[in-house]
Amino acid sequence: MQIYFIMPMEKFLFLDLDDTVFQTARKCTSLDQATPASYNLAGEPSSYFLPKQRALLNALAEQWRIIPTTARTQASYARVDLGVPCLDGAILNHGATILDADGMEDNQWRAQIGSPLSALSAALLAIKQAIERYAQQQALGILVRITTESSLDYYVEVRHLQASASALQSLLQVYIQPLLLDYSDFHVYLNNNSLTILPHCVNKSHAVEYCIKALEQEYGEIITMGMGDSLSDAPFMALCDYVMTPKHTQLHGCLV
Repeated sequence: MQIYFIMPMEKFLFLDLDDTVFQTARKCTSLDQATPASYNLAGEPSSYFLPKQRALLNALAEQWRIIPTTARTQASYARVDLGVPCLDGAILNHGATILDADGMEDNQWRAQIGSPLSALSAALLAIKQAIERYAQQQALGILVRITTESSLDYYVEVRHLQASASALQSLLQVYIQPLLLDYSDFHVYLNNNSLTILPHCVNKSHAVEYCIKALEQEYGEIITMGMGDSLSDAPFMALCDYVMTPKHTQLHGCLV
């Protein structure tokens, strides 16, 4: 009888956070059995795990090495308490930032992305100001801001003050999409009350591809899984061997 030995492979889960494994109180059906997942600047809970989410994350952590892959900034990510070990770094700012296992920025990645981002800083400001002028003219209740961290401007984010996704959808179609015809270096994502205008060089998929190559150099053949909720997560999930998405999310709605 011939005996076959299968060498164990390291398993890595690239995990989006918000609306994938936790969400704000507004999106929870009940907080009776919910547990805090992140905190605001005042130290108060701002997002929550529902029981199924908590149980799933605990189960995944037993078998997979989790790499958070999120739009959150370093400051916002520092206020997340996943309750499971994440010892292999994180991907933040929609992929603009990669943290190593020690929580420090990956210098090689920063050098790679820093130059193109710096070149687009003036365009980001022009886009922000144009949207603000239009919103003022139309009396739209929106907040427009540029996310900046580590001396780099990353992207423009637009939120509706009353969390109206339909109002943001209208703003996107009527004004922002025509505006971006003059800015070929940018693309836009809309999910619920978050409309994000990103330079093409900022994408979770670029960062995940970079991390997978680095992990393969270190461990040889690995198994990867991508988990996310939105269309903006789909490109990075497509790079992984397996994918997972919660039901009743933007991405799930496009699959069923």
